[in-house]
Amino acid sequence: MFKKEKLKNNIRLITAPTKGTKTITVLVFIGTGSKYETKNISGISHFLEHMMFKGTKKRKDKKAISEELDSVGAEYNAFTGSEYTGYYVKSDYSNLELALDVVSDILINSRLDTKDIKKEKGVVIEEINMYRDNPMRQVAQNIEHLLYKDQPAGWDIAGTKKTVLSYTKKDVADYFRLQYTAKNTVVCVAGNFDNKKIKNQVSKYFSSINIGSPKEKEKVVEHQKNPESFIEYKKTDQTHLIFAFRSFFSLHSEKKFPLMLLANILGGNMSSRMFINIREKQGLAYYISSGADLSTDTGYLYIRSGVDNKRVHGAIKGILKELKKVKQKGVTASELKKAKEYFKGKTIMDLESSDELAEFLGSQEILTGNVLSQDELIKKINSVKLSDVNLLAKDIFKNENLNLALIGPFKNKKEFDDLLRV
Repeated sequence: MFKKEKLKNNIRLITAPTKGTKTITVLVFIGTGSKYETKNISGISHFLEHMMFKGTKKRKDKKAISEELDSVGAEYNAFTGSEYTGYYVKSDYSNLELALDVVSDILINSRLDTKDIKKEKGVVIEEINMYRDNPMRQVAQNIEHLLYKDQPAGWDIAGTKKTVLSYTKKDVADYFRLQYTAKNTVVCVAGNFDNKKIKNQVSKYFSSINIGSPKEKEKVVEHQKNPESFIEYKKTDQTHLIFAFRSFFSLHSEKKFPLMLLANILGGNMSSRMFINIREKQGLAYYISSGADLSTDTGYLYIRSGVDNKRVHGAIKGILKELKKVKQKGVTASELKKAKEYFKGKTIMDLESSDELAEFLGSQEILTGNVLSQDELIKKINSVKLSDVNLLAKDIFKNENLNLALIGPFKNKKEFDDLLRV
């Protein structure tokens, strides 16, 4: 069970009391991310997330913030995506006031000091370098660039070295004032707390947040007529690749439920089609999985894997063969039943922890404004028909929706383009 309400200053509050737990999670979502940026300040949402931990009037620096939370054994961190930024503290339930105090303090009172900004540029550039050196991670960014090209949806969330070095204090402060507003904020509290007191507690700590109307993001433009590829040459011991099939629908569509089940059947676990046929039977890959990536205005189904450089062509053919089989013959009733039960079991287990529950509820609210409970989500999944999944497979697995990003020791793009047929 959860409760959704608005505070006087228009902050949205979601509370999810949980019996039997001794933890509390305070998770705050700000409705801004890389899709809300312009090219000259690309990556600034992520940079600002870093700056929130550098000190406030009350807590003079990073050490003061971290020591206070470390002293009670709390877990704390932040994350930036394309459409939201999140900040959380998870702790023993007796530390609720501390969690609220720290999270609200960094979100409202961070200094954004010029010296800290200068130093943090180096940190973020090293983070970019780290991701660039990790092909398993970088290939995920490459598929986004291939899908969306030179628009916010196709830019790296961390920005580029050039944009990061260009930020001024004014850039950071202006973006903070514009986007970090009450109207653009969701506070989610999950775990063991007094349900009668929580609204007043949150109101007290978040009363002085900025008031204003945040900037809207650009609408994503999608168009494709033929299969496309992004081949990045890199001397690696293993080739990392991702297939992405545009769905042309978003989080707002009811089609997301059969999409999630289709992804699960294909590569969601160790008994899925891809895992059994590509890894177990043919030994072509160590990791192979599939999933659905959906936002408020875009969506795609992906299959990702890491394969032997010498066998990459066979792996690509094998993956596409499995997709053709699903497209032509569909999935079976037993596969769909198993996928539903798997989804139900995973959801119930995941949402037993206060941090997972807070993210589950808060992310729905910040993205769609429509929050489904655990039971409502499972009901939606159970209502999916076999015909829904099979029709979706026919609609998605088309050449004009097919995209491949690959990182490995290859320079000839054509040799891969010639394989892209489904």
